[in-house]
Amino acid sequence: MNPTTARRPGELSRMLGMGQLLAAAAALGVACCILLAYQFVALRRNLTDDLTVQAAIIADNVAATLMFHDQDAAHEMLRSFRHSSFLAAATVYDRQDVEFAAYRNGAVDEMPSLLRDWTLFTPLSVARPIRYRGMALGRVVLTADTVGIRNGLLRYGALLALASLGALVTTSMLTRRTKARMRRAESQLKHLAYTDTVTDLPNRRCTYEALELEIAMRTEGGGRIGLLLIDLDNFKVVNDTAGHAAGDRLLQQVASRLRATARASDRIGRIGGDEFAVIVAPLDDPAELERVGQRIVAALRQPLQVEGIEVMPTASIGACVFPDDAHTMSELLSNADAALYRAKGKGRDNVALFERDMILATQRRARLERDLRRHLEAGLLELCYQPQYACGSRKMVGVEALLRWPHPDQGYISPAEFIPIAEESGLIVEVGKWVLDRACRDAVALYRQTGTWLSMAVNVSARQLRDKDFIDVVENTLAHTGLPADRLELELTESMLMEDLDGAVEFMHNVRALGVRLSIDDFGTGYSSLAYLQTFPINHLKIDRSFVRLLPTSGTTIAGAVIALAHGFKLTVVAEGVEEPEQFEWLRQAGCDYVQGYLLARPLPLAALRARVLEECVPAA
Repeated sequence: MNPTTARRPGELSRMLGMGQLLAAAAALGVACCILLAYQFVALRRNLTDDLTVQAAIIADNVAATLMFHDQDAAHEMLRSFRHSSFLAAATVYDRQDVEFAAYRNGAVDEMPSLLRDWTLFTPLSVARPIRYRGMALGRVVLTADTVGIRNGLLRYGALLALASLGALVTTSMLTRRTKARMRRAESQLKHLAYTDTVTDLPNRRCTYEALELEIAMRTEGGGRIGLLLIDLDNFKVVNDTAGHAAGDRLLQQVASRLRATARASDRIGRIGGDEFAVIVAPLDDPAELERVGQRIVAALRQPLQVEGIEVMPTASIGACVFPDDAHTMSELLSNADAALYRAKGKGRDNVALFERDMILATQRRARLERDLRRHLEAGLLELCYQPQYACGSRKMVGVEALLRWPHPDQGYISPAEFIPIAEESGLIVEVGKWVLDRACRDAVALYRQTGTWLSMAVNVSARQLRDKDFIDVVENTLAHTGLPADRLELELTESMLMEDLDGAVEFMHNVRALGVRLSIDDFGTGYSSLAYLQTFPINHLKIDRSFVRLLPTSGTTIAGAVIALAHGFKLTVVAEGVEEPEQFEWLRQAGCDYVQGYLLARPLPLAALRARVLEECVPAA
């Protein structure tokens, strides 16, 4: 974890706990001040009311004594208030404002000097006029000390302090519990943020941060580190056939093998769906990186049991060394990915070390992918058509649509180069739609111009086979182009069908329900059994050119067996790559139904194909 961007464990919970206590203390302090102020006002108001009442009583009772100048009676009446706890003095003044009688309570508590000097706690005085039948006789003045207010406030303050202390203790206990929960939550969040939940390995973020740290250490202190990017070869097959739960269990077992195979100092992480990374550090000898990769490849070749299915999770690995092959983290990842792409291109299940020419290959691939997307949108792709002939009559009966890409700057790009790019980028789905639409349109146009219907064979990619909307695409294409369904033939490769057998069979039945014909291309190069073959609702088998090339000197056993097998299943046979007269003659005698190849015709653009069809339709003189 990067120390500059991540907090230490528990820091967030500690900050939250301190903040809660400070907030609670501040809130209680404000509340206590408000309540004390309110209590002070209330006590002073009550004292004022009491003095006012007592002043009225005295004024009524001393009126007669003033009228008769009976000072003794006035003094005695004033002494009757000696039991008052708050009355400090009572003074009666006559009409000339001369003191007539007075009482001073010496038992009243003396106010501390600090409080006595404070304006809020100065004695409180109330004056009341003395009247008799509207005639002013004098006035009475009552003075009360504020010791009661002081004592009341002290008692109330003590009560508030106890209540506040209890609240703070309760808050502290709740805060500690909250902090404990926060620490647990932080620990879980850290685990989720930096750990892959399926394999319990470090995830992409954690792995990249560890790689960045290793690079920084080697940049300052010297030394090498190695990076292995691992991509499982058959993971998608397991996911599609056995489900995602089985895929997760496979990933867990692969993670266990990686832990057991890598060195103790190496760091392993899962950085994608079926992609792993191994940081090999320290790396004294660059050759050690390849040895670690080879050990991983060998370990993953051993079969695993997943949901009762035996799986061999082979892997392709790209290897790169810092600083020999790269000087930055992004460059190291990019170069390792280029090596991984080379490993896949070499047949998978192997390790490829980074080489400088891989950069050029990667850059060319990126440019071709960009140009292919742009040229597809601009309609710059082309179709050529490989004629197919009946062996017996040598009459053209159909064509196979072949995609061509005339690049404006680089000339024609080989399909062997740009088709894999389209497959890996997902662009093959849009390319396939364009090819299907264009081929169907050309077949209809050819019929209108020549009066001859030819069968139109179009290749289907694995991506299209998995596309749930592809059946609708075929149906809509037939509808808007006007091509009869029985004139369209979709070619599927044997190995592609076996990737998802159930899905392929469902697809084939749906296509046959439309009236479209099916053929298996490159038959004999895959691994389907005869039991599977007899369940496929197909019309044709195509013998791969690798078998035809051997004819007639060798390979006759395999080619003859394929022809006999197809006829036994009521299927017709098409041989590809026929280039020699001897090959054609052997196939004809062996009972092959149709052939295609350079011997009879090379792939032709639409105009040349139209001329060829018109030429063959002209009767001989």
